[in-house]
Amino acid sequence: MADATVCARGGSLSERMERLDKKTSSSTQDSTSSDNTQAFELRHTNLAEKKKMFNESIERQKRKMTKNPFSSSFQKSSTQRLSKDDPNYGRPVAGSKSERRAKGAARHVNAEVVFLCDTIYQEGVPLPDGTAVISFGELFQLYTRISNKVVGMLLRARKYGLVDFEGETLFQRRDDDVPIKLLKPIQEIRDELNRDEEFEVGVCHKV
Repeated sequence: MADATVCARGGSLSERMERLDKKTSSSTQDSTSSDNTQAFELRHTNLAEKKKMFNESIERQKRKMTKNPFSSSFQKSSTQRLSKDDPNYGRPVAGSKSERRAKGAARHVNAEVVFLCDTIYQEGVPLPDGTAVISFGELFQLYTRISNKVVGMLLRARKYGLVDFEGETLFQRRDDDVPIKLLKPIQEIRDELNRDEEFEVGVCHKV
């Protein structure tokens, strides 16, 4: 009897319960479908973004290879010719791994040159102006215990105005008596090194 009763809401209790069940079922299906669609969209969007990033990376690499003379994709028209007066001439691209490696090498060479000057000052004959002098033979015997690049470091130190000696290069035994003189007081060289926060590529120290 209760089931046949018609309420103001419309229909019997059983009909209303059936409609409610259908509504709940429909709502659940819509919600599940919506969730599935949203999850698919998220996955699809994520995949699309990854694809876009990958394609952008490919394009950057292609553009980079057109400027690389050792690449089969090299295009001479795409390269920018630098003047020898340009400050970037003969230098690696700013921010690149090549620049970081070059700066690391510059720091290493700089430190070794200053260590060489320190050795000359400590082991040589001190002079009144705060510098020192030592023979090549003596320096060679002392420094080769530490490094086998003594001649190369001497040439580098002379290039940057830290030491002076006669001749283009020096040879063991033949040039053992050639004097090598510091051109600056050792403290001045050390101070220049301590002031160098940023090492310039190709520059031993700032003068």
